Amino acid sequence: MLVSLAAASCSSDESSGGTGGSSSGGTSSGGATSGGAPSGGAPSGGGTPSGGGSTGSGGSSSGYDCKNPHPAWLLCEDFEGMAAGFDAWLAGSKWTENIGADDPGRLTSSTEAHSGGFALYMPAAASAGYQGADLMFRTCQGQNKPGCALTGYDQLYFRAYFRLAPDHQKVHHFLSIHGSEQYWDAYGNAGCRPDGTRHMGTTVDFENPSHDTFFYAYFPEMKCDPGSSCANYANPQQICDGCAQKGMPCSNGLECCWGNEFHPSPEVGLPLDKWVCLEMTMKANDVGQKNGEMAYFIDGKPVHQVTGLRFRDVATLKLNGVRLQHYVTTEDAGGHSNRIWFDDVVVSTQPIGCM
Repeated sequence: MLVSLAAASCSSDESSGGTGGSSSGGTSSGGATSGGAPSGGAPSGGGTPSGGGSTGSGGSSSGYDCKNPHPAWLLCEDFEGMAAGFDAWLAGSKWTENIGADDPGRLTSSTEAHSGGFALYMPAAASAGYQGADLMFRTCQGQNKPGCALTGYDQLYFRAYFRLAPDHQKVHHFLSIHGSEQYWDAYGNAGCRPDGTRHMGTTVDFENPSHDTFFYAYFPEMKCDPGSSCANYANPQQICDGCAQKGMPCSNGLECCWGNEFHPSPEVGLPLDKWVCLEMTMKANDVGQKNGEMAYFIDGKPVHQVTGLRFRDVATLKLNGVRLQHYVTTEDAGGHSNRIWFDDVVVSTQPIGCM
């Protein structure tokens, strides 16, 4: 069962910022360390990593697929259900919400698959205002359905295969993992500093037009634009009033908080017109410690790891959702269709690896 949301907006989740003050660079104000490739071995069939840190992944998940999933897999989506038609597949899928599934110019099926006969296609067609789309998955207690009671985890892994069109130019936001105390707490928080109790999350994004990858994250000790700077492009009082209404007052004075960027060194870009295996993971910190982590891997190779993060201050805040998104607005697109195909998606509590 799946609900379609009417429209995407930059304030739709915590990993959505505006223009202005996202800080780029290797080290955040909270002491997090943005390093190079994470250590860790290659799991055999999605098992635990051999050696290295807790965020290790890569390697191969041979022996497991959606017909024979690994016990740690919470979602396995190969889109082969689209053989019965897009609408039938969607109705029977585990995705809880979407943005764009009511418009085939934004979200539809394709036979240009990574494996099997079908893939998910986001055409960003002119008829749809060149907009991207979004599928949301929650870790529900029992049946996956909108508004479900959530169950959560201290660490999640999220793998997707995707192919960017040969003329792909840009995206606003890409793949993300998040945690939410209440069902919708991880959404609509752009501009607000997280308080460590309500939500947490991170997004793997990429630059335009270089396609260089990076993390875009919100966390309590993030860098924010002070009100005097924010006033040059937004209304900091209005933003802080909105944050206070959500239980996240601007306790440091007027400020505007947009996701902080963490780039690998050297930069690592995404190829065009080629199927890519991207796996990301997020690990919540132990309460009272700065030991949260996030890492991502491209085609089984470690690319970037960030450690020393404080995402939460209460143990009840858990990771419980992912977004398979290619978020592009009409304004972002500039009259260009930024097309993308997705296939062979897995969400797991253990490292997944590539096929």
